Amino acid sequence: MEHFSHPHALAFSGVQQSNEIICSGCGDKFCGASYKCTKPNCEFTLHKSCFELPRKLQHNSHPNHSLTLYPTLPERDSLYFGCNACGEEPKSFVYECLECNFSLHAKCATSWPKNVTREDHQHSLTLQYEWPFPIDDCVHIFCEVCNGLCNDSKWLYYCTECKLGTHLQCATVKKEDGSSLANDEEKEEEMTNEQRLMMATIKAQGQQARLNFQAQMAYMNAQAISNMWRSSHRYD
Repeated sequence: MEHFSHPHALAFSGVQQSNEIICSGCGDKFCGASYKCTKPNCEFTLHKSCFELPRKLQHNSHPNHSLTLYPTLPERDSLYFGCNACGEEPKSFVYECLECNFSLHAKCATSWPKNVTREDHQHSLTLQYEWPFPIDDCVHIFCEVCNGLCNDSKWLYYCTECKLGTHLQCATVKKEDGSSLANDEEKEEEMTNEQRLMMATIKAQGQQARLNFQAQMAYMNAQAISNMWRSSHRYD
């Protein structure tokens, strides 16, 4: 078999379980049906599901244009801020809209379910491609599993009825302390005024950190644009 991402022929094989072989498409460890390079010194291997990924994909998070599958991150003229779903830079297969500078890990484009049901919460969490509040409102969402601040430019799982959310990776992870998401809401209602003030202070610090980060990114972007302009006019 041939695959657009690799110059050598691939042969179908079955990997029952492996702690060493890594899929060249998604970066996960192997288990199950796969396609392996026929060259003896080439370790290129793909899950069957990665081998069968479509070259073109219409994704609900980017409805105006189709996404194209690339084996590695393509070169671009504009600044790149990582996968639009999780924020990390793709190391393997990636779906791209170069026109919009929109990027998704192949795994992010195909793996996250629309809804997640947790044992510790009465409502299902829904995958949100956009921040559920106007950005100008400066609303912060702290992940109910790890307590980390959710990024307002990345996807998250969110319960609109209870106004709580989680990171993508945390949506199916059990809370280490064994408490439920609903119990955490009840605890907040039972807080004293001093405890509420402390929580508000923590959230304000998170907001300031986000504003500092945005200011730093704006400065870096301005510097990059200025350097590009100087470079293009150096010999004019």
